[in-house]
Amino acid sequence: MIWRWGPSALLCLLCLAGVMHRLGGPAPAERANRQRPAPPEAVALLDGLQVGEKLAGWTVLGITGPLERVLRIDVAHDDIRFSISVAARGVVEYPAPRTTQMYDLYYGHPHPRDTEIPESATRAIMAGIERRVRRNEASVEVPGMSPDTAP
Repeated sequence: MIWRWGPSALLCLLCLAGVMHRLGGPAPAERANRQRPAPPEAVALLDGLQVGEKLAGWTVLGITGPLERVLRIDVAHDDIRFSISVAARGVVEYPAPRTTQMYDLYYGHPHPRDTEIPESATRAIMAGIERRVRRNEASVEVPGMSPDTAP
């Protein structure tokens, strides 16, 4: 009797394993690297920005990176979240909405997906981060963010 269920059970287990792998996302090492807290130099570049601080009414949830020469600042307001990226100049191939002498600033990664982030929020938060970076970019070098660092 058990031999009759063997192939079906094996197929179900393989499908379940595939779904679990997909839902699990990236490997644990990759997830840990992606969510690595930013070093003190990154906080200094951002003029002391801290988790829990408010930017234009949005709360900073985290500052991570650099990963591939990009710092990520996650912000939230109510149930909406999005990210601001501070990338070494020229790392991202798309035109940046804001730039400084050494860095390009982007926004994205809305959560929930397909959420439209109010333009006033992105404009105000990015302007604030741009001011912070401009104040410090000449005197603060963030490891892994210099223009000559290989991606």
